[in-house]
Amino acid sequence: MRKFALAAALAVVCFALPACQALNAISGATVSPTAVVVAANAFNAVKATATNYIAYCTPNPAPTGCSDAAIQKLIPAVRSGTDARNSLEQFQTDHPGELGDKGVYDALTTATDSIKAIVAEYGAKS
Repeated sequence: MRKFALAAALAVVCFALPACQALNAISGATVSPTAVVVAANAFNAVKATATNYIAYCTPNPAPTGCSDAAIQKLIPAVRSGTDARNSLEQFQTDHPGELGDKGVYDALTTATDSIKAIVAEYGAKS
């Protein structure tokens, strides 16, 4: 799971750099605005579960059933997914109806999948 979160964070950072943007433009990797909206909504749903779990488990002492390991995995996944979602949504705002960046989209879906896997692994429910 840590590798997925790291890969998502690196993808977000990479696509913020001009050289990576040029490489992406050459490859023509894009996704439809509809796919961006669906991915953003899916991320929002799992982010809500993750943040509710973190908020519930943060008091010291933590309630029964909370896992520090799950929290340590959830926080970077939520952050990288939020960055990717915000980038895609800003692109959609700035360029209505245009195709979005596939690399950032992949970072968003990777973060979403990572959060779902962490929730399943630790039984974290909101």
